[in-house]
Amino acid sequence: MKPISMVFSFILIILGIVIISLTKTIEEVMPKLGYAAYQSAGAGSYSPYDYEMDLELNYWLGGISVLIGAVYFLSKLPFFRNAITEIKLRDKEFHEKYK
Repeated sequence: MKPISMVFSFILIILGIVIISLTKTIEEVMPKLGYAAYQSAGAGSYSPYDYEMDLELNYWLGGISVLIGAVYFLSKLPFFRNAITEIKLRDKEFHEKYK
């Protein structure tokens, strides 16, 4: 069962990276496609700002996906699991001693 959680965390990380990469690619390509459309139409005036899109939500989704995948992956590592268990034991001892 443990490898399945690791696979899902890697999938989340890769999904986030893909979302960010595709968003950046689209953000760079759209003004160039707008310029090509302007040249083929031959009318009006071209401004690259007319073809900029607000893709902030995509960046947030990609970043959150990478962050959740990384946190989930790190939480499943034995080092962090042992550290969390040790902290819980010390906390329990402290509460029993100073109750």
